[in-house]
Amino acid sequence: MSISQFVAGTGAEMRVFDLGRRISAIDVAEFEAFENLARPYHSPYLRYAWVGILSWNPQEPGQHNIWFLKLPLDEQNILQPGPRDAFLQHWLQVIAAPDKEHGEAPCSFKPDGNRMAYFHSQALRELNQPATRFYTTARAYLSGDTGWDNWQQLGLQGLAEVVARLDQENNSNLLASALPHMPEVPRNVILGFLENACPDVALTIALSDGLAEAMRSNADAATLAAYCRAMSASVSVDHRQQILDVVLAHPHASSLELLSAIGSRCWNDLEGARLNSYLESLAKAGAETFMALVADLMTLPGMRGRILEAFRHPQRSETLSTAIGALMAGARGGVQ
Repeated sequence: MSISQFVAGTGAEMRVFDLGRRISAIDVAEFEAFENLARPYHSPYLRYAWVGILSWNPQEPGQHNIWFLKLPLDEQNILQPGPRDAFLQHWLQVIAAPDKEHGEAPCSFKPDGNRMAYFHSQALRELNQPATRFYTTARAYLSGDTGWDNWQQLGLQGLAEVVARLDQENNSNLLASALPHMPEVPRNVILGFLENACPDVALTIALSDGLAEAMRSNADAATLAAYCRAMSASVSVDHRQQILDVVLAHPHASSLELLSAIGSRCWNDLEGARLNSYLESLAKAGAETFMALVADLMTLPGMRGRILEAFRHPQRSETLSTAIGALMAGARGGVQ
């Protein structure tokens, strides 16, 4: 039995969300094929499929169930079914003996507060549910009506809902106009939510301007990383790639936080000379960082070929050559 079959057997419907590199809806048919071992997981993160499953019974309005699952994958990103089966067995036992204490289900995990807020915002939208009361408060703040320093009353949920509804009520333009005026704390919260969205051109330009100002102000690596993540799925491919080129030439380019952000969120744009620059920065960051982030990148669709081609680049530095040699030696040792 699969999770999809289990939910259908209860008379419920479901929506599935990827919660790994960013939060986004997954087509139910695609998830069923993954569960049936017919296709690899499309966006693995640290050898797991991180998913949120929302289910509800149309005959029971207002009732719903949410599971957050960390499902292990094999080296081809195919589901390892044993832990999933243990999760289902747990819930069959819960149904059979609802009054008994069963403990935590296998494969379960709890997202942090920011990811919970955005997941809830996405779920409301997927189900065509109205926004919460926090949404109105957040929009009033972003319009400047309540004063830019009066952000303490804002909840994560309201800001998350604005980002989840960028294409509604002129929210994208509202956010683009607000970003230059926002203090660091609410701005960074918004940047964190934007890594799950697809900013339009105007909002991407506002983010680019914010990053440029941060660089002029000698911002730390965490701030640069936040801007990179926020623009990682922008509809303007040219803008986001130009930003990566600038950031990879920055003195902070070898910081672990920035390299992790680029590898985990911006990997679609790592190719050619940009990938070479990224690998050079990784090599400067040290052997442990290089091995960990390259290993993670190689699990992503299409990245193994790109990386192996970059490894053969004739003008790579001695530092990168040494890092590649250590990686290959480690891989050979693992095979033995």
